[in-house]
Amino acid sequence: MRTRMVSSSTTGDEPVRGIHAGPPGPLMKIVRDQRVAFLLVGGANTAFSTGLFIVLALAFEQAPSFILLSVSWFVSLVAVFFVYRKLVFRVSGHVWLDLGRFALVNLTSLLVNVVLLSFFADFLNFPRIPTQLVITALSVIISYFGHRHFSFRRKASAGSPAKPAAGIPREEETA
Repeated sequence: MRTRMVSSSTTGDEPVRGIHAGPPGPLMKIVRDQRVAFLLVGGANTAFSTGLFIVLALAFEQAPSFILLSVSWFVSLVAVFFVYRKLVFRVSGHVWLDLGRFALVNLTSLLVNVVLLSFFADFLNFPRIPTQLVITALSVIISYFGHRHFSFRRKASAGSPAKPAAGIPREEETA
């Protein structure tokens, strides 16, 4: 499916040149609601990342929590970025800018996670794995809103409707 090019005015709301929103990703053909697709992919990634953390925690019992968390975070960050980009948001252009935004949102979530995990598991001696599972719920919320409103957001173009249909992303582009 080919999308149309729309010139935007030269206002402060102008999106970055070369970034394009494409047709909905393949997952959207099955799920049909971007919010649900986002949560499914995020849930799968959270399970993967948490599982990786558990494996690392069991394999390297003496390693500091922040090292184990950082390794599992980095591996899952790179993997899920491309999954979101291709299956859910179907955006094109400026991979590095999108990856930077994506990493920034995830870094915020990671920093909250590191602080809370270090405090509860390493300082208060709460069990490491259950503590991480509880903190994961907070991380999911932070990530959801950050990616929805920042990482893969595309500005509305001149001819776009004011509001997209339920869960269907606008096809927005810049000249």
